[in-house]
Amino acid sequence: MTYIAGQTISSALWLTGMAANPIGAGIAAQFGVNMSFGNWVFVASVPCIIALIAIPFILYKLFPPGNKFTPEAPEIARKGLLEMGPMGKQEWIMAGTFFGMILLWAFSPVLNLNLAIVAFLGLAILILANVYTVEDIRQGGGDALETYIWFAILYMMSTALNDMGFMKTLGAQLATYISGYSWVTVYILLTVLYIVIHYLFVSQTAHLLALYAVFLQVAVNAGVPAALMAFMLAFATNLFAAITPQASSSNVLFVGSGFLPSKDIYKQGAIVTVLNIVIFLLATPWIMWASSL
Repeated sequence: MTYIAGQTISSALWLTGMAANPIGAGIAAQFGVNMSFGNWVFVASVPCIIALIAIPFILYKLFPPGNKFTPEAPEIARKGLLEMGPMGKQEWIMAGTFFGMILLWAFSPVLNLNLAIVAFLGLAILILANVYTVEDIRQGGGDALETYIWFAILYMMSTALNDMGFMKTLGAQLATYISGYSWVTVYILLTVLYIVIHYLFVSQTAHLLALYAVFLQVAVNAGVPAALMAFMLAFATNLFAAITPQASSSNVLFVGSGFLPSKDIYKQGAIVTVLNIVIFLLATPWIMWASSL
């Protein structure tokens, strides 16, 4: 869980830390908010550093590990490497395939390549080279494969909600309910609601595309400084990744590992999300000042 928590914070620290971040920056620009690589890091630095220090410590205290001292670990690792021996043909094929996939993903905008097609191409190469078999997929997928199937279903459901106009209606209703409140109250309410509502989504990018502009417009109309709200919502898009097993596609890896059951992600992820919200809201004076420079 500490890794998942760290991932939510580190992705919020960088403009390039998560796929939805540059999209959010593009939407924010329509509201006159500049989110460059440099000022993003500057604005995010203080709350992210505090969160990276505080949250692992709190998780350690709340959920202490069974083994706190493992002095034998380095020796076990050395013996394991000796038993494995040097890299064989299949390992080199695996490494080369992944390196090629990373290159294709990195240059996909230039080459106009679909990211999913690159992934399936890599899988096809591994199967043809007998590095990975269909039986491996069937037997080794387990909970991870099942979660990915549900991920696709839930993604289509959340997309359908947006296509049906549910999100626009939600924004209109929000504007009605928050009228009359101070901008500080509106800012806090919208931030918390934006995060909590991710229980209905399985994609951070889909969430941002559906709600970011709506929430930002409602906030600006209520008097919230545009830069403050734009940065906070962009950070929140990263912070809610720990809230459910399907909140981020990377969570599937942890569910599939068997070391972190779904129920633990719901419980511990909720704690991590609350801690993130509190830390970033308390850092509002810094975010407001830094984003205004």
